[in-house]
Amino acid sequence: MSVTRPLPAFSPAVAPGSPAGATASRPAAFAASGWDRVSRSPYWPVAGLLVAFGAGLRIRQWSFARSFWSDELYVAHNVRERGYLDLLQPLAFSQSAPPGWLWLERFSFEHLGDSERSLRLVPLLFGLALLPLVAGIGRRLLPPLAALAALLLVAVAPFLIGYSNELKQYSAEAFFVTLVVGLALLLSRGVPSWAGAALFWSVAAVAAVFSTLSIPVAGTLGVLLVAQTLTRPGRLPAQRWRDLGRFLAPAPAWAAVALVVYVLFLAPGLADQQLAAYWQGKSIYPAHPLTDLPATVGWFVATYRSLATVPFVAWSAWVVVPLLVLGAAAGLRRLSAVAVLVLLTPLAAGLAGAAVSVYPFNGRLALYAVPACLVLAALAAAPPEVRAGMPARVRWVVGVVLLLALAVPQLATVVVATVHPARAFAQGGGANAADYRTALDYLDTHRRPGDLVLATTVSWNAQSWYGPAADAYVVAAGPGGCPGRTVSTLLPGRSRVWLFQATDWADVANRDVIVRLGGGGVAVAERPFGGARVVRFDLVAGATKGTDVCLVPPPNGAAVR
Repeated sequence: MSVTRPLPAFSPAVAPGSPAGATASRPAAFAASGWDRVSRSPYWPVAGLLVAFGAGLRIRQWSFARSFWSDELYVAHNVRERGYLDLLQPLAFSQSAPPGWLWLERFSFEHLGDSERSLRLVPLLFGLALLPLVAGIGRRLLPPLAALAALLLVAVAPFLIGYSNELKQYSAEAFFVTLVVGLALLLSRGVPSWAGAALFWSVAAVAAVFSTLSIPVAGTLGVLLVAQTLTRPGRLPAQRWRDLGRFLAPAPAWAAVALVVYVLFLAPGLADQQLAAYWQGKSIYPAHPLTDLPATVGWFVATYRSLATVPFVAWSAWVVVPLLVLGAAAGLRRLSAVAVLVLLTPLAAGLAGAAVSVYPFNGRLALYAVPACLVLAALAAAPPEVRAGMPARVRWVVGVVLLLALAVPQLATVVVATVHPARAFAQGGGANAADYRTALDYLDTHRRPGDLVLATTVSWNAQSWYGPAADAYVVAAGPGGCPGRTVSTLLPGRSRVWLFQATDWADVANRDVIVRLGGGGVAVAERPFGGARVVRFDLVAGATKGTDVCLVPPPNGAAVR
């Protein structure tokens, strides 16, 4: 009686549907083709150049050390003001981040200081680590040309570069989700061994500590691999059940870690009513029940258009889907249906979470799905076999054209950002290119002894981080006036007043404060900066100003002189 031997967990396997021996020899026509010369070209020298190129783009932005912007400063305050155990509590300012990532940030703060470079070092390292990870996955699973195309797309993706240089966890999310996806792809190629299963679930458990989004992705991948194990052809029912037991044996350890991380870190953020209202207001979640099919289809189309622009940075919203469709078709031929589903899992999990209003899948929050989607899209460049005839060549040409349509705008964006690094984040990471540091340095340099320094309440996180300390925080008086003191009580004996404002938030209220403090012979000089404004008021003798501008307590513990 013959015995079916399981394939090693990570050994090369014959692609589903391929004839026996296909991995040992290729058709003569294919071997003699130009495609074979491409496939036999050295992979690692070219991949090494692409990794170095992508690393250089990321390090260039990190070395520029642009100012923190508002969301980064919220995280920075949590990291600076809390110890390791306190970071395990729900974060202040409606922030949320996985515990392992926060501990790495706290370690960097303690040993390297609070500069932009030191606090962005952890995101940079994860962004750098993603490059050889994608190169390794591509080498094991994809045809060489497709593997290099995937690596190029990941290397030049503006948002992957931008968020490798931001004090947020998104580069870690992208790395760990891609790592778990890569392990699932390798497991899907054969019957998983004890070692393979233990490695997958162990890495998934570690990933859960550093990447909350890896939890739903790993769970979904586990379900896919279970389904594949139970339906694998050539295995007897008893063998399938043994395979299933071998695969699931280490899963409870992952489930325990994932449950703790979810309960302590992810659930409080999902229950934050302020955040929920914010995302609902930005149409991140469906505005109507999913049973309203026209509205649901409209929401999916709007979400896709948003994702195509951020974080894929496609010049046209209709470049990404054809690429994914062609890549999926090539994946079905070159890999397997399970492998295609594995690569689509981060995208599907994100869309499902947003559809049921559990987690927003938009912009930077979708970054964790980008590498897997780019790997799938790169399969569109997989060289066809000559025996497939002209249609295969046509499909390949279309795939290459679409890849170029995606890669060229991204490459142009990062080249401009590298030459002009101050513009990098606005082009490759959103519109949050605030320069609070320069604005506050300007104020500190030009103020004189005896000058009054004010700040608006929405500016407290920047002002309290970069200084100088304010004499007071102010808001415009409401219809009922000020419940306490007004700015006018601080003006006797003053000849100049400085006002710092973060203008990327609530700028209508900011302008109202300027109007109320100016006028009546008061000379007003404004100096704009990226996302900020410094205003100087030169007071005239005897001027009564500020009776309709209220003094408020320092918000969130910010320093006051």
